[in-house]
Amino acid sequence: MLSDGRDLGKFDSFLNELSEGFSRRGFSVKRGVRLDPYLLDIVAVASAYEVSKFGKMTRFITVSAMDNVDTSDLVKDFSSHATKFSLDNRDSLLPRGLGGSLISIPTIVSEGFSEEIKNWMGRNRAPRHWAAFEFPVLISTVDRQVYYYKKTPLWGAAYYGGFRKFVEEVLGFGQN
Repeated sequence: MLSDGRDLGKFDSFLNELSEGFSRRGFSVKRGVRLDPYLLDIVAVASAYEVSKFGKMTRFITVSAMDNVDTSDLVKDFSSHATKFSLDNRDSLLPRGLGGSLISIPTIVSEGFSEEIKNWMGRNRAPRHWAAFEFPVLISTVDRQVYYYKKTPLWGAAYYGGFRKFVEEVLGFGQN
């Protein structure tokens, strides 16, 4: 049982593997970060200069294991909180839009999700931000699937293919 009353030990092994994978890829990793009303089981951060991003891109992956993810409102709320946390904690001296950018990947891990939630994820793009992207992800440990927005919007179209590839490589089940 976790200090916040969650009994999510069933995710320990998966979260440990995910955390180790982030570390192997050069991410700075913290565990058990409080972001009320959520607990971030993993916060993984990496920054690098990327020609394709026209400057320094900071990648924030915030992971929380949850049971009963039954509404899109919960996904939106978690994504919003996690993205604000990412924006507030980015370590770049370069201002966003002037050589600095950020991608926030709020990730919810659960045993599974309803068809309604999975379909909603595939159809709905997260809110836009100035020189920052919000790219929420759901991971089902039972189905061994990763769910996210699969379309390519006009705003940021040049980046979305790379975001999807990155998510599959780093969070997908073939990541080891």
